[in-house]
Amino acid sequence: MRLSLLYNPLDVVERLAVASRRRRRFRRLHGTPAAALSLGHIDSLELLELLRPSPPAVIYDIGANIGTWTCLAKSLFPAARVEAFEPLGQHFGKFKQWTAPWPDDVRLHACALGPIERTATMHVMDFSDASSLLALSAEGSREFSVHPTAETSVPVVPLDVLIARENLPPPDLLKLDVQGYELEVLRGATAALRTTRAVLCEVSFREYYTGQPLFPEILAFLRSHGFALHAFGESLALGAPLVQADALFLKE
Repeated sequence: MRLSLLYNPLDVVERLAVASRRRRRFRRLHGTPAAALSLGHIDSLELLELLRPSPPAVIYDIGANIGTWTCLAKSLFPAARVEAFEPLGQHFGKFKQWTAPWPDDVRLHACALGPIERTATMHVMDFSDASSLLALSAEGSREFSVHPTAETSVPVVPLDVLIARENLPPPDLLKLDVQGYELEVLRGATAALRTTRAVLCEVSFREYYTGQPLFPEILAFLRSHGFALHAFGESLALGAPLVQADALFLKE
């Protein structure tokens, strides 16, 4: 036991409040496949719940990783179609496991997205979630205690090109978590943004990857395409310096 708990009852109250909030969040996922997710995989739960009055029929999971976000989205919107995009083959096996309950509703595209079609170098980190088409900055390495371990070539395709080439259904919701490459993905998706009603995007307030655009640039780009900032996600801490957050943008 922490000694501070013996003389600071507020510590006890705060810890109990945090534990209670965590239980309430997972209770909302009871009976769904997302109930098996860890706490860090449900950061955007509240943002997705804001879309329930008008559920998205087609969701694009850009930066799908091992499929935990797709699992969360499908658990909340079981009727939705998900088109997922992930370039790292090491994630495909777990993606299939996390999305196994929906074999007919989820499709994985083995590529990265960007502004032009090309082959690019992916910087793979020891924590693979942090892998990016951008090089990790010194600040990023310090902040998140991650380090590059390998490089691999991956195909990059503009989303608009892929939609036309594969005749994909137009998205209602775009989710982006591509470790600093979000603005480049959006630049290749301007046609898709015309049909999109919501964008859920990880945004950064510091340059954790070399050349990474920060929150004001993402905000300005999406505003120029008719979107307004609607809400920030659960992970944003009150009274603490801004680091990263999930942000929900809605079509005005």
